[in-house]
Amino acid sequence: MRRPEARFTIFLLALLLAVLPSLCKAASIPTPQLIVRANQHLTQDQPDSALFVYKKAIQQAQQKRQKPLQLQAGLGLAEVYVYLGDYARAKDQLETCESLAQRQNDRPQLLQTWLMWAEVEFAEGNLAEAEAMLRKLEKRAQAAQDQTTLAHAYNLWAKIYSQQGQSDRANAYLQKGKILALQLPDKTLAIDLLTQLATNYKNQSGALIQAQAHLEELIALREKTKDERNLIADHQELADLLQQTGDHPKAQLQLLKALLLAESVRDTLQQMELLFSLAQGYLGQNQTATAEVYLRRSLIMAMAKKNDYKIAEIKRLQGHNQAKMGQQQQALALYREALTGFERLGNALESGRTLVLFHQPAESKKALIYFQKALEAKMANHEILGEVETRLELAQLQLELKDGPGALRSLQNCADLATQTGSRELLLASWNTLAQAHALQGNYSAAYTFSAQHQNLKDSIYNAEQTRIISEMNARFDNVALRDSLQQTEIAKNRAELRQKNLLNYLLGGALLAGVLIAFLLFQNYRSRSEQRLQAQQMAALEKQREADQLRSMINGEEQERKRIAQELHDGLGTLLATVKLQFNAVQNELPDIDALKAYQTADNLLDEACTEVRKISYNLMPAILQQYGLEYALQDLCEGINRSGRLEISFIPYGLEYSFDDQTAVSVYRIVQELVKNTLRHAEASELIVQLSAEDDLLNIVVEDNGVGFDPVEKMQNPGIGLQSIQSRLTLLHGTMEIESNPGAGATFTIDIPLTPKNL
Repeated sequence: MRRPEARFTIFLLALLLAVLPSLCKAASIPTPQLIVRANQHLTQDQPDSALFVYKKAIQQAQQKRQKPLQLQAGLGLAEVYVYLGDYARAKDQLETCESLAQRQNDRPQLLQTWLMWAEVEFAEGNLAEAEAMLRKLEKRAQAAQDQTTLAHAYNLWAKIYSQQGQSDRANAYLQKGKILALQLPDKTLAIDLLTQLATNYKNQSGALIQAQAHLEELIALREKTKDERNLIADHQELADLLQQTGDHPKAQLQLLKALLLAESVRDTLQQMELLFSLAQGYLGQNQTATAEVYLRRSLIMAMAKKNDYKIAEIKRLQGHNQAKMGQQQQALALYREALTGFERLGNALESGRTLVLFHQPAESKKALIYFQKALEAKMANHEILGEVETRLELAQLQLELKDGPGALRSLQNCADLATQTGSRELLLASWNTLAQAHALQGNYSAAYTFSAQHQNLKDSIYNAEQTRIISEMNARFDNVALRDSLQQTEIAKNRAELRQKNLLNYLLGGALLAGVLIAFLLFQNYRSRSEQRLQAQQMAALEKQREADQLRSMINGEEQERKRIAQELHDGLGTLLATVKLQFNAVQNELPDIDALKAYQTADNLLDEACTEVRKISYNLMPAILQQYGLEYALQDLCEGINRSGRLEISFIPYGLEYSFDDQTAVSVYRIVQELVKNTLRHAEASELIVQLSAEDDLLNIVVEDNGVGFDPVEKMQNPGIGLQSIQSRLTLLHGTMEIESNPGAGATFTIDIPLTPKNL
């Protein structure tokens, strides 16, 4: 027997052999690969795993004396501590990294260490310590010409000043950071800085022009990086700024650009919202017909998405549009539909706003109830901003109804709540409405008090804005000092010479200034004309795109209507005729001798013909085989059906139709061929017809050739019929072309080419 000690030794050896491969594998992972793996863990929100691997990388780098890798892993470990919110350990680790970078004279890693340290101090709220660290970093980074670190430092500096309420200094540092970031290959930071600048100036009173300039710069940068989805939001933001500055045509142009981008990325939700915004813009410019087109397109999308809120909102705006056109009955009907939608959703605020539009006493009183419900909900949810806005709307309606006491009750504590929101606009509106309510009650003293407060705040806002402008101007010229280049004694001795030189300088300066002014005016004139031409080209392109969209919508609507009528014929009239046929048969069973009556037989035959005709009309309107089996089988069935009728002999020749066409393309091609075949049957007096379809090299070729009486193609194209116009419309939508070869007595050949673009597949 083996002794216990021997058995234990064998067990340890077996265990060692089992774990040795894993230990060897772990030990064989190079330090750089460990650092990469740790970075991946942190990117995937796995901080615990990243912490473990970074520590292992540091230990391995120390053992192998890989000082640069030890420093790199140390900075990664500090980043993990920051991620976990353990700022004390993060600063301890950064202190170790600082010492290591200084010993190795590794300036880039030292600067990275200081930048992360400043970020930690900022996160802890130690703004003075963060700024001190940034000043130390700035000197070294400027000496090393490290633009990347400097740009990030200026970004952090801007955040510090922004938190301190020094918006002008924050914007100055954002501007400095932006200049550096634009020179970097990666434009991510530049985009972030431009976004902050545009937002800051937009929220700053009287700075919309600066916000617009930075947004335009941001859009130009995003266009280079092909960032379509964020470009949509930027174009919308710029449109909003242009609306505020009163430049409505340019605002609409920005919305149209955003719409085209949304269509290119197939973002139907954005398309719906943009179509609605465009309709609002055109309605504001009294272009009611154009507004209605966009509202209908937006409504179609809202209905497809079953977005009940948007449907109600669009109906309400359609009502407003009809009211502007003087169609009051249609407007009231649309308002009623919108109201029903908002009531079904339980949206008291929007229901109240819709009722106000009726301008009728009964509806206005009902609106008061809805506004009161909305106010109670806002108060219950502690939505202070929404509460103030609802109180103001409720009070304004009560003033219109001459209910002064009710308005004063609604405005109770409204000014105090507006003050809590920090919104000067709401505070101004509160005091103004309070003044109106007291005036309605005859409390002219109180009305004057609130009116004075309203005016004082307006003056205060204006004065603050003027002070800000003056401060900016003073800051620009703080470092500019006027220097006296001559002593009084020298001026006295050289007065005559100086007068002569000054006169010459004035003449030269005036001539130079005049030249510069003329050049500037010429340049401005040239640029203005160039911008007008460019805008005209853009508007023409957008209008062309809009016409194509309208054509697509019209054709889609036509096909949907065909489908609906076909369905109704099949399910409605077809079912009814089938029921009548059954009843007819029942009569025959009850009265066997009736079959001998000629009138009964005639009626029975006519009923069969009616059933057949309904099925035929339903099939022609929307052949089910097209939806079920595709284009080739549908056209084959069309040709075989006509062959069976004996009216014409058709040869159908398909080649290479393995392409998977989208529904719109398949239906359009089917309708084109169906129309050409129908024209041959009606007008050509032909006995034979060839229908050939071939798809090859991204091109669908259709040839329809008959041996009929022929015609003059030039005269036909000058006076096309409805069928030919329909074909041309569908080809326009598919970017296709058609050639006609025919002579009287020599038959006719129609050749159609349709590019097989991704949109048509």
